[in-house]
Amino acid sequence: MINLLKDFKGKTFVAFVDISGFKKVLLKNENEAEKILNSFYSIGYRELKKFNSTNLPKCYSLNGMFISDCGIIYVNFCKGYRYIEEPSKKKTILKEVLKDLLLCLKDICRRFWEEQNELLSVGVYYGDFVYQNRLEHENVEKNFIYGQGYLKAFELCENFAVGGEFICKLNELSNDLLDIIGNVGEYGIIIREIENKDIPKKNFRVYWMLEKDDDNKVNEIETYYRELQRLRKEKNNNANIEKPEIEREINEKYDEFKEKIKNLIKKNNSNW
Repeated sequence: MINLLKDFKGKTFVAFVDISGFKKVLLKNENEAEKILNSFYSIGYRELKKFNSTNLPKCYSLNGMFISDCGIIYVNFCKGYRYIEEPSKKKTILKEVLKDLLLCLKDICRRFWEEQNELLSVGVYYGDFVYQNRLEHENVEKNFIYGQGYLKAFELCENFAVGGEFICKLNELSNDLLDIIGNVGEYGIIIREIENKDIPKKNFRVYWMLEKDDDNKVNEIETYYRELQRLRKEKNNNANIEKPEIEREINEKYDEFKEKIKNLIKKNNSNW
């Protein structure tokens, strides 16, 4: 098996992507689960290839690997980047990098929705990341991945994001993501700080299903996220007690949210 990813070690943006509700699909219909996985892998690799092939002059690329129902996507800077010492120049590059990463992740979420009518949860973090491709035995490949960037992106996705939620946290780089990325509404990236006492401060949500900033649509989406988060918290607080009604309510709310997304995309996006 040929691996095109080069080893990486340093600070970078890392995204952890997860198929929402995949385990339920797998238990219910293995053939359907296989179709969903194939689509996830295909879309992920296709979007990464599209970005990298059309942005060759840039000093970075977007790399990714997909395992089971999860994906890890990170920014791989060229060697020359580490020698840039001027803070303003470095910040300009990081702004461009973050914009490109968020756009690519947004496209992956949208293409996956278009093909499978399923949602992806995403966590993005800036921190230390190490990737090493290790050949342990002949024809057996093992990828070595660790670092705060990876762990924090995983935590954002698994512990805080509910179905279809896309969360960013740039703790080491800046207290405020908007300080780095600036106004990206012109690129179709809609970002708002998350105001929820159960989610740490300075976490930001990317509204991947919207092309235009619209307070009413954002509020509609936030209402569903808050309700899903409330139900998940209630479920976790009763982890040792069987409460089928909570699971049923979560499933109903999740299905309702997916139906709402269909309408939001039609009304908000003229080119979708």
